[in-house]
Amino acid sequence: MTVQEFPLAWRWTQPSHSVLPPEVLGDIRPLSAADAARIITRFPDNGASALSHVASQTHCEEVSRWIRHVQSDLRARVYIRWSRELAVETSWEIFTAYWEDFCYPSSDDVTIRPVSGTWQLFYHHYEQLEFMAAS
Repeated sequence: MTVQEFPLAWRWTQPSHSVLPPEVLGDIRPLSAADAARIITRFPDNGASALSHVASQTHCEEVSRWIRHVQSDLRARVYIRWSRELAVETSWEIFTAYWEDFCYPSSDDVTIRPVSGTWQLFYHHYEQLEFMAAS
């Protein structure tokens, strides 16, 4: 499946929402439903540390700075998962630059985790971010 065929592609390809540059779209790779289902979305309650932050879309740049502060490796490959069937892979740099196009308030609960699986970022529909790193 191409990014244009991905069910949530309208977020990145429609002028009514956002039109991302072609080089950015080219680095957003949809996962199959089976691959999306295999992404682990929770750390065990013990052995993980958490940080929280308000994720207001009226303060996008400040939120981008915060998420880049808690995880600074912009080259990291990450999974972004909306549901058991819907996920993409891209770079942390792209996610942090365009996070508000991946996370919609009032409707999305999104899990972002690196391919390495060493941390997770949760976006809650009530505009809250929760960063968890394995200890």
